[in-house]
Amino acid sequence: MVPKYLKELASEFRLRGRGRFFDEHPASSVMIGVGILGVLNDRVRAGADGTFRFNIEDQQDYFRSSVLVDRVWFIIKKPENRTELRIVVGRTSQADVSIPELSISAEHCAFEATPFGLRVVDLGSTNGTSVDGTLLRDGEGASLRSGSRIVIGRFEFEYLRHKDFVERLRWYGVSGGPSQQA
Repeated sequence: MVPKYLKELASEFRLRGRGRFFDEHPASSVMIGVGILGVLNDRVRAGADGTFRFNIEDQQDYFRSSVLVDRVWFIIKKPENRTELRIVVGRTSQADVSIPELSISAEHCAFEATPFGLRVVDLGSTNGTSVDGTLLRDGEGASLRSGSRIVIGRFEFEYLRHKDFVERLRWYGVSGGPSQQA
């Protein structure tokens, strides 16, 4: 079965054409939503930014949100944020990668380029950031590999490098890889 995000991307590719599609989605890594952990405590807000805390211990079973599952976030800088090197992930529209969810801090974490690939750094978020099960402290970073699982707030994502994402698109028969014609 073809995942929902692949169907949506294939539809967008057909609608916009190869050139416009890759202009809007340049060669970048992606995060694919895979689910939500824990229970949001909508009575407890933290700090000045008002991020809701969540409690993973209240969760009986891992569950998948139809709003989040299979959605793709391209890890790219917004043009207005080009003066800063890191790619900020946060709840507000000012973040480079905006995920409007109350368990995610306004500036939750950031992707930074290294000679060995991307790494993610927690920016002092309320609910934390973890990579492959390791919780990062404020300012602490972790290197990413394609397939890494990143938890931001209570959301879990799969991280894929661009080439692996394009390969997945091809695996499912979605047209439009850089070497294919429209």
